[in-house]
Amino acid sequence: MKPINTLFPNINPIRFCIIAVFLLALSLTALSQTVISGKITDDRKQAIIGASVFLKGTYDGISTDTTGFFRFTTAQKDTGTLVISYLGYLSVEQKIELPFKGEVIVLKEDPATLAEVTITAGTFEASDEKRSTILKPIDIVTTAGAGADIFKALQVLPGASQVGEQEGLFVRGGSASETKAVIDGLIVQNPFFSSVPNVAQRGRFSPFQFKGTAFSTGGYSAQYGQALSSVLLLNTNDLPAKSSFNAGLNIASVYGGFTERWKKSSLDFNVNYFNVGPVLFNLNKQNIDFQTAPQGTNVASNFRHQTSKTGLLKVYVNFSDNKLGITYQDVTTESGKTSFALKNYNFYSNATYTETFGKYRLNIGFSQSFNEDKLKLDSVDAGRSDKRTQLRLVLSRDIGQKVTLNRGVELHYAGFSNRFDSFLSQFNDLYFSYFTEADINFSKKLIGRIGIRTEHSQVIRKWNFAPRASLAYKTGDYSQISLAYGEFYQNPTVNYLYINKNLNFEKATHFILNYQIQRNERTFRVETYRKNYQSLVRESVSEPFDANAFRFPYGQTDNSGYGYAQGLDVFFRDKKTLENAEYWISYSYLDTKRLFANYLTQVTPTFASEHNLNVLFKKYIPKITTQVNATYSYSSGRTYFNPNNPIFLADRTPDFHNLSLSFNYLTAIKSNFMVVYAEVGNVLGTQNVFGYRYSADGTQRIATNAPTFRSFFIGTQITINKPKKN
Repeated sequence: MKPINTLFPNINPIRFCIIAVFLLALSLTALSQTVISGKITDDRKQAIIGASVFLKGTYDGISTDTTGFFRFTTAQKDTGTLVISYLGYLSVEQKIELPFKGEVIVLKEDPATLAEVTITAGTFEASDEKRSTILKPIDIVTTAGAGADIFKALQVLPGASQVGEQEGLFVRGGSASETKAVIDGLIVQNPFFSSVPNVAQRGRFSPFQFKGTAFSTGGYSAQYGQALSSVLLLNTNDLPAKSSFNAGLNIASVYGGFTERWKKSSLDFNVNYFNVGPVLFNLNKQNIDFQTAPQGTNVASNFRHQTSKTGLLKVYVNFSDNKLGITYQDVTTESGKTSFALKNYNFYSNATYTETFGKYRLNIGFSQSFNEDKLKLDSVDAGRSDKRTQLRLVLSRDIGQKVTLNRGVELHYAGFSNRFDSFLSQFNDLYFSYFTEADINFSKKLIGRIGIRTEHSQVIRKWNFAPRASLAYKTGDYSQISLAYGEFYQNPTVNYLYINKNLNFEKATHFILNYQIQRNERTFRVETYRKNYQSLVRESVSEPFDANAFRFPYGQTDNSGYGYAQGLDVFFRDKKTLENAEYWISYSYLDTKRLFANYLTQVTPTFASEHNLNVLFKKYIPKITTQVNATYSYSSGRTYFNPNNPIFLADRTPDFHNLSLSFNYLTAIKSNFMVVYAEVGNVLGTQNVFGYRYSADGTQRIATNAPTFRSFFIGTQITINKPKKN
């Protein structure tokens, strides 16, 4: 694909892209039909966001926007029945005359949900399905500074540390490998784009693919494993309400797709092409010398079929290929520079089937993934690849009205290989796990969850046994207290298993105490925790400490490592005080030390910050149908290795500060939803430092910074509702 300035030499590429964005928006129209519009609020006149509104007996409908407003068209004439529903509220069926415009419909809270008690210790929900929801999917995509990246957005929640030079979620003193992403119950082998030195990568998946997101910062269910610190549970969408087309254009990519809805089935297909070189890099000055700008293609498809009233089959396929090349300063080499080139191919697919048989519920999942990185380090060819096939079966049963029993098994077959020049390392692993877990309603105010999980890994020839338990007690109509305990295991990282297959599982034990109150559109949550690490992998290294995060381990290894993490997380969210606005405040205090990897003594690791503060503000302005979002993030300095300091990892980087703004202009063209969005990242241009790299003699050092100190992004997206056939 030729750059824009080659095809149109007299047109500034930035101006071209911005003009194209608005031309795309203005050129898309749809057939005019009977209009149905209005607003949904609660009994306090607060807008209800995401309520389902549809015309009974048709596929015509929509969800309310951030102001509670809805508008859609139908071919139906004269009269109809409008159905409005939202979890936690009583559904409404209202007979209307068509057209129907501008009326306010009030939903009342379901009294049955006010007395519910749910286990919240260690978990933040972002789902449209649970009354205990703290975050909704729309919160993720409207977080300023996150760029609609699920993983980046979750960094503003308490428990997560700001690590700008490496991808991953670093939770409560844990490394990136201690958090696993799970889609519909199945582990995702490569949730991020492939690693590049000193450049954090985005997640591979769009937040619009998922109906719910649960971010566990500890004490999670026995249904999941292989994560010492955290799991991110992503649940894909079910059958869509109607058929539609979507298209988008921004300064980094162009994308489009369709959703086709039949009576009991649906098919989604989406294609995205991105190339950040022609426009984005011209608009945003880079701190990294890109020889090949990041570019590539992503294709995704999702098929769903309702097999019965309670049965649903879902099949998801995602393929992407991308490439990039950089030259970065490297004081450890004679030239002072190192070149790095990457070509990546990634394939992920899963299929799930759910069905209910009387008191039994069956959930079967199957997935396959493959990832290959072709690398070039200066003149040396290298590569890495992995594959994973997994099968998961869960059987749930209600025992009376007090107990739900969940039992399941998992089987994984995985293969890994790593090549550097002529040196090749590889191994395969067969992983098996069994779990059983009971949710028990002791009373209306007290519930519990007790479970066990056992795992076996063929590559290390070891078993583990992990008990877990949680309790929640409702202290009032709007408040509750929760406790959680659990033991968690995971295999050593693959680089260690390449050189030593006689290692054991790494282990962490969690203790969590949580208090939460939700009332009058306000949420306050405080949580304290202790996490003990055992059997962490250690290297017996006699050479000087190597601070390179991409190094390949050498020498003898064992499971003699250990550590701890303890702290306090606070979260407050207020949607009541300010009209058409809300704000969040999250704060984390972390005290952690560990002796692992090639560390010389027990110290605070380089990826952990003692203090993290995030303040988010979101304001909707009805007159111009625009939402303004702001995020301020602060993290105290992290440790780094200074060879001139005799005390190991005693130095700290400057504190991290970031203020980001975003704007979402919402509109509709002939009832087709459209958004124009813009974001300014790190508005103040703060030159944050994530660490330093030193020369071998310690006389020279280079700071590791973000790829750009200030960024600007703009784009648009439109969803075109497919006209209903007569």
